[in-house]
Amino acid sequence: MQKKIWYAPNKKEAYGDAEIKAVVDCLNDGWLAGFGPKSIQFEKEVSTLFGKKYGLFVNSGSSAILLGLNALNLEPGDEVITPACTFSTTLAPIIQCGLKPVFCDVEIGTYVPTPEQVCSKITDKTKVILLPNLIGSKPDWVEIRKRTNVILFEDSADTITYTPETDISITSFYSSHLITAAGSGGMVMFNSENLLKRATMFRDWGRIGDNSEDIKTRFEYSVDGIPYDYKFLYGAIGYNMKSSEINAAFGLVQISRIEEIRSKRRAMFNRYIDNLKDVKEITLPINTFNSDWLAIPFMYENRLGLLTFLEENHIQTRVCFAGNITRHPVYREYLETFPNADRIMAEGFLLGAHHGMTIEDVDYVCNKIKEYIASTA
Repeated sequence: MQKKIWYAPNKKEAYGDAEIKAVVDCLNDGWLAGFGPKSIQFEKEVSTLFGKKYGLFVNSGSSAILLGLNALNLEPGDEVITPACTFSTTLAPIIQCGLKPVFCDVEIGTYVPTPEQVCSKITDKTKVILLPNLIGSKPDWVEIRKRTNVILFEDSADTITYTPETDISITSFYSSHLITAAGSGGMVMFNSENLLKRATMFRDWGRIGDNSEDIKTRFEYSVDGIPYDYKFLYGAIGYNMKSSEINAAFGLVQISRIEEIRSKRRAMFNRYIDNLKDVKEITLPINTFNSDWLAIPFMYENRLGLLTFLEENHIQTRVCFAGNITRHPVYREYLETFPNADRIMAEGFLLGAHHGMTIEDVDYVCNKIKEYIASTA
């Protein structure tokens, strides 16, 4: 019987005994809350990979975006440039913060916008450019930085990548991603200590204080003349978006394996390209900056027929996230036509190209794609 080929690592394809041991050791140590030494080390190691000075470990990549925007202290109605071809939780925090999304189109093949597509949308109201490294594909952050001093906010939920040009970066450790922190988690990263402090305040219920247990430090503040513990003194309408030491312990093992994981994923990605490069009916991805992709995207005119055939043959499939997100029910007030995002919405799909797969798995998938296309010729 043909095994199921998953879009993302399934069950223990993404982790092993080392991650399990790290979690058990953490439980035996007795430190569970996400303020401990494992979380601090995880923040340092991940932020270094992104070229940032500071990292803040949180419960998801989506939370990381929301905290990053809150930290900027923007005004309602300030404009944020973002692509129409995106993921919902790239856009949702912009709206949740009372900001105005200004959409741009993307390129076919890269699934991200060009510097021209982005910078043509800049006005005197533009405060942030928030772009996803969608599916792991990177925009030309270097060129965008050369063209503008607007705050660059990198949503890198889908990959781990060095991008010192951006002011803020986030990533996600969801189970399907390059590395995972036991199935969940995220991080927001800055070069500004002030932004880190503000993001921490919003993450931790809105409190002003930190985790100090020094009684003198804690009671340096007062409220209406009453000495008060700053661990429970609130300066913002905050959230509870903390993660845990268990997640960090798991994530640290994954970070130690990142080159192994990258190598396996790149081998799968490149095998697809080699197998399908002569299939003219399929639009292949363009990996401009040799980054590590979450999955491999393709475009095909008769998408539904092909995906149905693949699913019938035990191959899990996905569409390219939102396509043109302004066409989705909740975002229709922003509806615009974007030729490339609209085409991706109609034709784009994703297949697994991860470290839980083998070359034989990729060959099987590619042969099934060719079989279907030949049957419709």
